[in-house]
Amino acid sequence: MAKVKLKRHGFRLDMTPMVDVGFLLLTFFMLTAKFKPQSDEPLQIMLPVAAADTTKLPDANLATIQVGLKARPTGEIDTVIEFGVSNEKDRAPIYKQLNLTDPKTGAPLSDAQLAMKSGVVVTKTTLETAVEQARLQNPSMRYAIDADSAVNFGTIDDVMHALQKWGATRMNLVTMNKQKS
Repeated sequence: MAKVKLKRHGFRLDMTPMVDVGFLLLTFFMLTAKFKPQSDEPLQIMLPVAAADTTKLPDANLATIQVGLKARPTGEIDTVIEFGVSNEKDRAPIYKQLNLTDPKTGAPLSDAQLAMKSGVVVTKTTLETAVEQARLQNPSMRYAIDADSAVNFGTIDDVMHALQKWGATRMNLVTMNKQKS
């Protein structure tokens, strides 16, 4: 016997109520939204406070640039920049390009003497040479700027530009921890 197939009727979903609810929600949010008025006030910038512990610097592959103030016997104050490298094996090739001499004899320092120096005093010009040599000697070298709070920002800016000139754009700024009260 042949079975009689029932004819399928199409299924139809009425979307009108869903579209109405969507437009009602859209209208509600458009009418209740408040836009921030454009004001003529200057930008208010909140400066960050050093709450992170910056004393956790790496022990290896670190070049530290210390910027401080030193008083002369005459009373004048000089800004002193000291460049130091943590890896002993990297020190001699980096410091050799700075043409350092022994203060007593005036003779150039040997590689062994250069490797023993944890840091050397540099000028802004020789700082660029030191950063360049550090980048060539060890591309994975990290940099930390440790500056006295009384040093003017122009000097810190010069140090940052010397680092940026040779592609050392990631650096740590050593700060004092914020005291919890």
